[in-house]
Amino acid sequence: MTTTASEAASTEEAPFFPAPRTCPFSAPPQHTAFREAGGLHKVTIWDGSTHWLATRHADIRAVLSSPSFSADVRNPDFPLVHSNQPEHEGGLFLRLDDPEHARLRQMLTKEFSVKRTQAMRENLLRITDELIDAMLAKGGPADFIRDFALPLPSRAICLILGVPYEDHGLFERHANAGTDLDVSHEERARTQREAFAYYEAFVERKRREPSDDMISRLLAHHTGPDGFAAEMMPVLVGILVGAGHETTANMLSLGTVALLVNPDQRDRLRAHPELAPSAAEEMLRYWSIVSTDPRRVALEDVEVGGQLVRRGEGVIVSLIAGNRDPRAFGANEGECPADTLDIARNARRHVAFGFGSHQCLGQNLARVEMQVAWPRLFERIPGLRLAIAEDELPFKKNSIVYGLNSLPVTW
Repeated sequence: MTTTASEAASTEEAPFFPAPRTCPFSAPPQHTAFREAGGLHKVTIWDGSTHWLATRHADIRAVLSSPSFSADVRNPDFPLVHSNQPEHEGGLFLRLDDPEHARLRQMLTKEFSVKRTQAMRENLLRITDELIDAMLAKGGPADFIRDFALPLPSRAICLILGVPYEDHGLFERHANAGTDLDVSHEERARTQREAFAYYEAFVERKRREPSDDMISRLLAHHTGPDGFAAEMMPVLVGILVGAGHETTANMLSLGTVALLVNPDQRDRLRAHPELAPSAAEEMLRYWSIVSTDPRRVALEDVEVGGQLVRRGEGVIVSLIAGNRDPRAFGANEGECPADTLDIARNARRHVAFGFGSHQCLGQNLARVEMQVAWPRLFERIPGLRLAIAEDELPFKKNSIVYGLNSLPVTW
């Protein structure tokens, strides 16, 4: 009987987590090798448990769109990112399965619709200009993350939710504790408590003094027996604030690096700012900053990519391997190879936001932020350049969200 690559892998499990990118611009070589071998592969994660790893674009989409897989971190067989994940995320709407997940999500989708986020374009352009003005006034070198990439999405999500931006220091500590895998259980729990107390007081204030913002509307129309439970509202606000700035801040900084080290692409965007939408999609595909989440656990026996996944077995998807899959990108005549950056590529098939019903809620907002930021940045600071050597850039090594710790630039 012939043994497939994935069947062979089930007897020789590979260590998986963390799987650092030895080249910061590429997928982990282990993931690339698995993808080219085909099928799913058994891997061992931080707690010694073994799960399947999906690395091909088609297999990832199959897993994430199938009702045979659960996103509920309370399932005892779920492939957890860290030990207190069930405590912090169990019961949250984004970790529920359909139809309950879809019912609650529908209450939020209008706030992040294409129409509503596109209407924010002028506000985002104003914020972008204010941040550039401040950078120019202060002079270089500057930390692009601190001075631009972090405050832009932070200010935007605070504007949408009605959260005071002056409290952004707490948001950032909370987001960092949730994504940095070097943070201790105790520190993560302490930061969670601090953030929950803040958001609890904020929600109560909005209940008493509503205004024209998302949280006020949710409190007025979508809480109670048929909506979000009152005790879950502070947690929901924390999730939206954290997700609304942490991931986009990393994308803005990584995309800027990609344009700085690929001057032909930067000059092309400056000459053709109408390429901003495709540039944003290509950056999302190229970087795939959330590369080992989402994760799932099988609710029944199901076949994916020729591999039978048994009920109770976990599946981890490698979004970056899928987004660099040559079968999905670069396969047609005239297309650039999947490992090459091409801001004119039609990359909308990427899975950087996940896939299926749990696809990222804030993806429309993130798209508009990137589409506004990069053309304006290089229009106003055409001489923007790295202030340190490329090989000295401090990429994150042990985080759920890939990015940079800092980005020194000058002009």
